[in-house]
Amino acid sequence: MMTQPIQVFENLTSETSPAGGNALTKMGFSFEDRRLIEREARFARAAAVAEIVTDALMWVRRQTKRLVAAVKADFKLRSAEAQLLRMSDRELSDLGLCRAEIHFAVRETTEGVMPQFDAVGDHVTPANQNVRRAA
Repeated sequence: MMTQPIQVFENLTSETSPAGGNALTKMGFSFEDRRLIEREARFARAAAVAEIVTDALMWVRRQTKRLVAAVKADFKLRSAEAQLLRMSDRELSDLGLCRAEIHFAVRETTEGVMPQFDAVGDHVTPANQNVRRAA
């Protein structure tokens, strides 16, 4: 059985070379200069992280506001539909509606939703010729 000679590695431990190697000392950076550069880098990194976190929180806030507004609008629409559905057929006909048009009439007046139209050239033909609207 053959044995390998023991290899000695010099100048490879942290005790013999400064953190970052000897290249920085050859460039003329002193220990204080390196500390100053590292501190500025930490401050810049902290500022970048703070900006990212702030942007993320603002985005979450905007999305939450949109969600709350959508839920409120949905409750208002459902309330208006329920009010119209409680009316008799006679009262609905006075408004120019029938029961089948309640959902469309409420959505049209609150959201501006219009029926889909098929465009044929420059002339647009409505999907339903006798669309009645709420007064």
